[in-house]
Amino acid sequence: MERPRRSQTALDFLILLLAFAGFLLNLWLFFRLYSNEAAAIAGCGGGDCEEVLNSRWSRVFHVPVSVFGALAYVCLMASMTPVFQRINALALGAIGGAAAWFVFVQAVLLGKFCPWCLAAHALAVALNVLGWIRLGWMEGWWDALKRIAFWGTAGFLTLGLAQVYGPVSSTHRMEDLTKDSPRAVRSVGFDGGNKVFRVEEFPLLGSREAKHVMVEYFDYQCQACGKMAGYLDALVKQHPRDVAVICLPVPMESSCNPDVPSDGVHPGSCRISRIALAVWLAKPAEFPDLHHELFGIASADEAERLALKHVSKPELVAALADPRVDGWIRSAIGDWKTLSRSTPKLPKLLVRDRRILHGLPSGEEDFIRVMEKELGL
Repeated sequence: MERPRRSQTALDFLILLLAFAGFLLNLWLFFRLYSNEAAAIAGCGGGDCEEVLNSRWSRVFHVPVSVFGALAYVCLMASMTPVFQRINALALGAIGGAAAWFVFVQAVLLGKFCPWCLAAHALAVALNVLGWIRLGWMEGWWDALKRIAFWGTAGFLTLGLAQVYGPVSSTHRMEDLTKDSPRAVRSVGFDGGNKVFRVEEFPLLGSREAKHVMVEYFDYQCQACGKMAGYLDALVKQHPRDVAVICLPVPMESSCNPDVPSDGVHPGSCRISRIALAVWLAKPAEFPDLHHELFGIASADEAERLALKHVSKPELVAALADPRVDGWIRSAIGDWKTLSRSTPKLPKLLVRDRRILHGLPSGEEDFIRVMEKELGL
């Protein structure tokens, strides 16, 4: 009997160790989320983790899933004691069912995978296997498997129904900044929260506190985009408290956009886009003026001359070296590809949730009328 007793003690210690690791991982993800670093978690590969961690599926009834995850691991650790032994199968099943649901969400609903999330789910699987072995020694393999499977299925269905039919968290909708919390991070979401933008992290025309924040994809050398820029400027001026626009350039040049023919559509567009984003990084307040000046210019050299009227040469050089500049361009190109199923034409304007405007309306008056109707202004 000595050997089985030692084996069970070792198994109990391993389960407790892994459960504590799961608790710490969920706690860490929670604090990362609220410290505005969820998009920069090391090893996440950038976009995929950001989209997973900031999608509508990252919360249940407005509460981050990492909170429920941490509580589940606390319950599992407590269930390893004689007092709470009865909830051991429930805690194991809940953790396993939640892991299965979120793997389903990433694979089917989002089409994106976050390595950190998958690591947490793998930890849940390992705990379920070890927990089944432990319970199997105590009460029989088949009975232990049935109990864990029952609670796992219940956890999967409960979590799934809560997220599908429950309220969508306000952090994935457009909202005003709270006056009492000036450092709060505002996010605007589209496509049911599958695409989320942190307003303070992108070039913006208008106020960050505007009721509606739209997103424009454009090319500075695109004639129609230049007209749209004028229309948007008129709309923002007419509704300064209600409308703002995030500006994301999509260069139609093969040197940075692999989906453009090798002969290019707008030579120099990649460099012009980089210069615009660099000026925003260096001096955000100077971006709106430069943004309007760049449409229709003849060359990237002219763009640089215009930029140096707004920032110094050292400031421009330093900003151009920031890896975020190329990252934003790659991300915008990726969005453009995703949004181009019906037509690749620019400009594209994300208006609200799943409403998107392709191309250019017939005129400024028509555009403002359409936007006022869409936004309820």
